[in-house]
Amino acid sequence: MNNSKKTFSLVIAMSMVLMAFGGCSDSNSPDMENPEPDLYKLGAFTDNGITVTAYANAPLFVGYNEIFLDVQQENIRLHNTQFRFLPMMHMEAHSHASPYESPGSMRDDIHTLHAAWVIFTMPSGMMGSWELQVTAENPSITGTEASGIIPVEVEGSNRVKTFITETQARYVLTWIEPSSPEVGLNDLTISLHKRDSMMSFPPVTDAVFTFEPWMPSMDHGSSNNVDPFHTGNGFYSGKVNFNMTGDWELRFGVEIDGEDAGLHVFELDF
Repeated sequence: MNNSKKTFSLVIAMSMVLMAFGGCSDSNSPDMENPEPDLYKLGAFTDNGITVTAYANAPLFVGYNEIFLDVQQENIRLHNTQFRFLPMMHMEAHSHASPYESPGSMRDDIHTLHAAWVIFTMPSGMMGSWELQVTAENPSITGTEASGIIPVEVEGSNRVKTFITETQARYVLTWIEPSSPEVGLNDLTISLHKRDSMMSFPPVTDAVFTFEPWMPSMDHGSSNNVDPFHTGNGFYSGKVNFNMTGDWELRFGVEIDGEDAGLHVFELDF
């Protein structure tokens, strides 16, 4: 083999080695790629040289909202971030949280962000204001802890019912799906959380639901509906059948620990 062929072979071999190492990434190291997500930006803060940015699919509303967080240091995304996360409503006389799930330490596959969710129980406005309290830290990289507050606006909706049982237990019932009802069979998702305190809302995993959709203007319901059953972490899934457009009521009867917790009705029109 002549010298030119030897040189060419050496270049090819070195290129393959570099490609192999370049294709393997350390999940604890920063990521140089930094695309702006196609999401609704809620706000951001910078602390200790680290910027935490919050996004959602759309403007926030009373009910179940997905929240996505990005953590960057000098415009480089950090991975394996651990979070302390709390949605907080500040009112004139007191403050309270709401049901939520903290962001995961790994970035999701869809947005490459840290996914969480919050059930906002009341709108922003005269009664008070919402904020997201966030602490983010990458334990494998020294000096990567940042804490701050992101104020957020929450619009009103009819997606949440709060109620008190005869035993004075307090609950939060949330209608999640269908978010965009259609004629025919729709997936039905609700959640149920108990308010143990102003800051604690554990999921209720053993409630029994009966369900009926009803059309008041036509004085009839529909067939082939499925009562919601627990699928995990306080979420319940069933089916709702709308046989025409118009005004509907989603009527949920609830039994918790053998106690009748009443009938709770969500209204919709499509």
